[in-house]
Amino acid sequence: MDIQIIMDKYFSRLPKKVAARIFNAVKDIPFVKTAIEKELDTMMAELESSVKPYDDTVQRFSRLPEAGLSRDDLLAVMEDIHAKETEKWKTGHVSGAVYHGDPAHIDFLNKIYSYNSQSNPLHADIWPSAAKFESEIVSMTAAMLGAKFGTNKTDDNICGVVSSGGTESILLAMKTYRDRARQEKNITAPEMIVPRTAHAAFDKAAQYFNIKIIHIPVGPDFRADVRAAKKAITRNTIVMAGSAPCFPHGVMDPIEDLSELARKKKIGFHTDACLGGFVLPWAEKLGHDVPPFDFRLPGVTSISADTHKYGYAAKGTSVILYRGTDLRRYQYFTITDWPGGLYFSPTFAGSRPGALSAACWAAMVSIGEKGYLDATRKILETAAAVKAGIQEIPELKILGDPLWVIAFASDELNIYQVMDQMGRKGWSLNGLHQPACVHICVTLAHTRGGAARRFIEDLKTAVGFVKAYPEEKGAMAPVYGMAATIPFRGLVSEMMEKYIDLLYRVK
Repeated sequence: MDIQIIMDKYFSRLPKKVAARIFNAVKDIPFVKTAIEKELDTMMAELESSVKPYDDTVQRFSRLPEAGLSRDDLLAVMEDIHAKETEKWKTGHVSGAVYHGDPAHIDFLNKIYSYNSQSNPLHADIWPSAAKFESEIVSMTAAMLGAKFGTNKTDDNICGVVSSGGTESILLAMKTYRDRARQEKNITAPEMIVPRTAHAAFDKAAQYFNIKIIHIPVGPDFRADVRAAKKAITRNTIVMAGSAPCFPHGVMDPIEDLSELARKKKIGFHTDACLGGFVLPWAEKLGHDVPPFDFRLPGVTSISADTHKYGYAAKGTSVILYRGTDLRRYQYFTITDWPGGLYFSPTFAGSRPGALSAACWAAMVSIGEKGYLDATRKILETAAAVKAGIQEIPELKILGDPLWVIAFASDELNIYQVMDQMGRKGWSLNGLHQPACVHICVTLAHTRGGAARRFIEDLKTAVGFVKAYPEEKGAMAPVYGMAATIPFRGLVSEMMEKYIDLLYRVK
């Protein structure tokens, strides 16, 4: 009897907390532990071929080769891998992940990268260009996100740094608020308040920096509950956050109400615009109803925005912005008495790839306002067509009122089986939990070559197949189903840890 059957038979009718307590009491009994291990190992074995597709076709190295391989041979291997993996996304079959995808744009960024491949912002004396690129990336992003409205002093009061991605931007901000609260308010047991739908990076920051995280619920519209946020505030609250939009359902939290609440309580407020920072300003200019979310709101004290998403830079850059240099300085690391000399760094990394910042700067400057407006127009038009197509499928429903990140669920079908069937047709979609749903994050790649039309056609076929063959499990449906229904989060966490182990395993 496998674990999922045990859960369905013995635990499904119990309250989650009771079921979890019982499971925790028996999970270390030898035969139970063996059954769990066997089930998880079976799952990993089934996933191995998709995780390690090159095991049988590309030479493996568990140690350095005695003599290095020729560069020509290695280039041939890389070209083959590149061709195979480009096929997966170039036709617009991937949710998010590749946000631009035009070969000419990619070639341009690769050329910029090659000119700057040795650059390291840590050594500003050798590569002063890195400081130019990063300061201007920050300034351009700040101006786009309301910097001129953010203060009665000067535009320069909205400041920031370039990070490696949205997760680092969020971690940096939470670390900054923790350190400021400790220094200025003597808070030693810090707490943060975030919506349940906020990015997992906030939970990661809580774990890394020993900050208690308080998740507030979202309403039927999947937007954060402002009343719950107000009730959650304590004397230890150092920061509140909201998403513009949230990753799971693509809806915007009530940033204006949340940030004003934070301002009145003299608490920091972070807008996570990693996903929307380079879309929402242009959507607003195009006439879409975009609620205020940026530095035009006096309560917003920091914003994260990913340049490597809809900023169309190469992967590995994001911007974290602050209202004032005094706040930003809590992010910095400096040491004055190290035998290696004076050492400082603005972000977590020491050495960083200056080439990524150069490529980011080149992407932003080459696209310009007109380019971002045009790209956003195409994305929102395509997203509207996708939403209309989903709404024509009676078995599906769209969650919330999204602009371009469209989550859909079903009251009649196993939505993860639908996702599996879409996977068989080459679509890589995001499976979500609480509630069970799937989303497609529309990018420029979906605006080309009829991708949106193919998506709806394939989705209708997938729904029809699952209706006709509801017992067919598929590859990922059991994994997502198990993760969604099992109340024992420790078991789900162990499954995820085993998956990471699998990624790093060399036979």
